[in-house]
Amino acid sequence: MSDTSTIPTAATPDVCTAVILVGGQVVPDTLHLLSLTVSRELNRIPSASLQFDDGEAAKATFPASNSDLFVPGKAIEIQLGYRSQNETVFKGTIVKQHLKVRKSGGVLSVDCYADAVKLTAARKSHYFVGKKDSDIMEDILVAHAMSHDVEATLPNLDEVVQYDATDWDFVLCRAEANGQVVMVGDDRITIARPRMDGAPVLQMTYGATVLELDVEMDARWQSKGIKAVSWNAADQATVSADGSEPATPLAGNIGAADLARVLGDDTDEITHGGAIDQPQLQAWADARLMRMRLARLRGRARCQGFAGVLPGKIVQIGGIGARFEGKLYVSGVRHTLSGGNWETDVQFGLNPALFAETYNLRPLPAAGLLPSVLGLQIGVVTQLGNDPAGEDRIKCRLPLVSTSDDGIWARIATLDAGKGRGTYFRPEIGDEVVVGFLGQDPRFPVVLGQCNSSAKPSPEPARDDNNHKGYVSREKLKLTFDDEKKAISFETPAGNRIVLSEDGKSIVLQDENDNRITLDANGITIESAKDLVFKAAKDVKLSGMNAEFSAQSGFKATGTGTAELSGAQTKINGDATTVISGGMVRIN
Repeated sequence: MSDTSTIPTAATPDVCTAVILVGGQVVPDTLHLLSLTVSRELNRIPSASLQFDDGEAAKATFPASNSDLFVPGKAIEIQLGYRSQNETVFKGTIVKQHLKVRKSGGVLSVDCYADAVKLTAARKSHYFVGKKDSDIMEDILVAHAMSHDVEATLPNLDEVVQYDATDWDFVLCRAEANGQVVMVGDDRITIARPRMDGAPVLQMTYGATVLELDVEMDARWQSKGIKAVSWNAADQATVSADGSEPATPLAGNIGAADLARVLGDDTDEITHGGAIDQPQLQAWADARLMRMRLARLRGRARCQGFAGVLPGKIVQIGGIGARFEGKLYVSGVRHTLSGGNWETDVQFGLNPALFAETYNLRPLPAAGLLPSVLGLQIGVVTQLGNDPAGEDRIKCRLPLVSTSDDGIWARIATLDAGKGRGTYFRPEIGDEVVVGFLGQDPRFPVVLGQCNSSAKPSPEPARDDNNHKGYVSREKLKLTFDDEKKAISFETPAGNRIVLSEDGKSIVLQDENDNRITLDANGITIESAKDLVFKAAKDVKLSGMNAEFSAQSGFKATGTGTAELSGAQTKINGDATTVISGGMVRIN
């Protein structure tokens, strides 16, 4: 820790010196450096901006810009110090030139980023299966040939998906979800939880070494705690985790608990509708509470230029009053060289807003090809057949687009669809449907379902017991399920029906002519309103323990070839006349 009255620079801080190396070569003094800034911050890629005097009006040329020194892609290193005892404050790559000419002259600005900027180059999509978040982050950094230290995270996760996001955005989000910060150094990326137990690397005191100060506490960013809540489908219940109170540097005399009481002393609840398990919920709750507590005191302090303080370290500031002084967690550092003087701004405390809240990480709606459509829309079916593209689409009018046009062709999301198989319950023309859009692009609608209303009521009114379910077609063909009676029925409007019932322990087949077949505990009963005819291309065989045939009027059995009646005991009986005849009659 430094003396409270001085900044521990390597040499007396009276003569500031700077060295700029591009491609390993020192930029000559003939190029006049007007100013430079270097920014380092947690969860951000270090950057630098240099301004050079440039432009010779008499020769209509810009020597600095025209030279090969500052061509984008070249490696650059910035060293700052005093009396030529310099230290490296930035290493990276030149990415941009900006030439500005005003009446006072021309200025060339050179913008640079640390090599980690490679992670922001392109959006990607990728599946990660059976890996820890730390392993996933390491895989990404290795793919970019970045040296790294990644602190181990939770046990293996079943599935993690990177969808249309840069590697940098994806790594940042996963690190924040685990309560980690990303620290990008000159030669290494470190991903780990904030360390609060280190000794201060710098001590500043108002009236001695603090040149400027901005510091605040805000009760709006503090609550009693954090509870993370998710849904457990296996238990059909919510599952939750309470954030563990983190250890934070001691600064100020109003704690987080006191600030939380200002707005009611409630616990913030963060929710996720997916199946987030207990370890992930705990890490999430801990991460959000840690971030909240590190936002209790936020600000910056400026001192004479000093390269020894970095994001992730601890500083101590004194002489600024009991409300704010003490040990503070460094979240950013900004070096400024201007007018021959080097000053350093030390930023402390974390922004309570997440990375994903600060930057829009979402892909462009409709890929930016045209203005997108927001959410689901109501449609009215106008045509079912003759899809010009042959894609089994139907045409829908979107009333909020036009109440008179026929609309556009939409695909149908159905229960099952495949080559030559699937369900085909298409809506009727005039039906009200719900329409979604692929990629939020209004040119690519999908009918997701249909809606009933008072104008188009359901064939079965809703009831809380919800025992009846089924399907009724336009012409009143019915398939219904009765959960109360455990029955399934098929029915036509004329009265043809099949009923399978566990309540009646039966299967009943009945037609509109009052013909009926009943299968129940008593056996099988066939009832015919008129004739009952059995026909077979070959034999007809009837067998049973006992067989009985009766006719109220007449009974006749005929065999065009032979006829045989036999039994252990055979009796032929007639109440009136009994006639036995044949070409020859034998009675034995």
